[in-house]
Amino acid sequence: MTVLKNQCSEGLGGVVFQHPQETEAPLANNRKPLDDSSAYQPGDPGPDLDPYQPGDFGQDVEANQSPERQPPANDPVKPLPEPEPEGCKLDLLQHLPDCSFKHYVRDVALMCDIPQNTSLLIALGIVSSVASRAYCVLYPNGEQLPLGEYIACSQPPGTGKSRMLKTYQYPINSTLKELFRDWKDRQQAADAAGTDFDEPPPGAIFATDSTPEGIDTTLACTGGFFALASAEQGLVNTLMGASYGGGEGRKNNNDLSLKGFNGEYHSSSRTTRKGYQGEVVGAITCFAQEGAIETILGRNDGVGFAERFLMLAEPNQLGQRDHTRQHYPEQYHQNVYNRIMGDLTKTAMSAPAELDQMPGYRLSRESWLQVYAFRNQIEPHLADGGKYSTATMRGTAAKVDMHIMKIAALLAILHDQPAGEIDPVCVTAAIHIMRDMLTYIAGLLVELGVTGANAFEDSIIGYIGNKGPATRRHIKQAKRNVKPWSETTPKTATTGKIDETIDGLIAKGILAESFDAAGNGKSGTLRLIA
Repeated sequence: MTVLKNQCSEGLGGVVFQHPQETEAPLANNRKPLDDSSAYQPGDPGPDLDPYQPGDFGQDVEANQSPERQPPANDPVKPLPEPEPEGCKLDLLQHLPDCSFKHYVRDVALMCDIPQNTSLLIALGIVSSVASRAYCVLYPNGEQLPLGEYIACSQPPGTGKSRMLKTYQYPINSTLKELFRDWKDRQQAADAAGTDFDEPPPGAIFATDSTPEGIDTTLACTGGFFALASAEQGLVNTLMGASYGGGEGRKNNNDLSLKGFNGEYHSSSRTTRKGYQGEVVGAITCFAQEGAIETILGRNDGVGFAERFLMLAEPNQLGQRDHTRQHYPEQYHQNVYNRIMGDLTKTAMSAPAELDQMPGYRLSRESWLQVYAFRNQIEPHLADGGKYSTATMRGTAAKVDMHIMKIAALLAILHDQPAGEIDPVCVTAAIHIMRDMLTYIAGLLVELGVTGANAFEDSIIGYIGNKGPATRRHIKQAKRNVKPWSETTPKTATTGKIDETIDGLIAKGILAESFDAAGNGKSGTLRLIA
């Protein structure tokens, strides 16, 4: 036995883990070996996690098989609270080990003149669209979680959004065309021989009709899978019901999207179309113009749809591009990505399986301890008044383990690792990516006016500016169930928060409150004076 001491005494309490003796595994095809030189370095907010130790990428296992492992030498201790970062300069690629996928993501970003963090999330979203049809990732008790990710990124018009999507989708669509040609040849051969040919043609990966009703009609043919990818905001508008008639009070029909994230059971009975009964597995990659993320957040309606998304709105590079300098991906890295995605597409389309029949990726006992330690770091921030205490951030933080599992498995696939135990470097990268994304999303909600002090003040100012003088009672009735007030936790504190915000605006000289002749405070009228 080789005893490896965890390098992060602060993060996992200096736990000593015991691992079986590891041997170097042969590399698949011509893939370059992983190098952890660009992996996470000390100095990032929060304690270091156990660094990658050289070893194989896991063994082939049957679906959902979970072999016994050596338990850790002693139990982990609760980590210290995560230090508050001074600021969040997002750099997700720094957490990935040096590999072809990392280089390809950077090359595609340079080719399209789009920030690298956005390139990484879009790539993971596209890869998950195919991987979710072939593999799952397992909880310690063997429960399956689908690999489909929900990604929402935004850039203004003219920034190469469609080109980036098309680049990452290219090997998928090329493989589907190849599969269809092969099917057509078999059909023609059967016709020439006068034999029956009942084999259905290979289906599509990405749905073209993004309405919930449109998706529902395809589930019976796809076995419950759906994948959406678009560079247009129309995807979000139709998915969220924003482009439907019926006014603001119309209930959003996003039930399928909610269930597709974690593979829940769905049953639809329709008189006009074929229904579907079974587990639903979905993946959504929305790379649209500014406003897409606001639509997702604005029409969330407290059902948890927005909390399933990894959202990113990075500064654009318009006005800074030099069109005489063109960059294209290195051929080797592009070929590796295309080969992996082509093989993955064939696997997904050749033997569609239900979620509980899929081969599974799994985290080691030591990797799960890292996940638990990370969740302990963010737990104090979920308390009322904490950094992640708003309704949207609580929902996002509650799903952090799901995102870690999905991202780790996707990275394992992109590293040519077969189904089985995920290499620790992939789990470590996923944890650090989610740590940075939590901090970023919390700041994004403030920037978009969904949360934060300015959002509350702007809500009051905007209401009085549009409606005219109003009482506190009128404002509370109109605002307590809409953003940003609906983000307040606990809900019983909403009216008090409104009073507090109004008092602050009066103190700043922005509002004035006048009372009736009887001096009854309840009848005070608020007016804008600045």
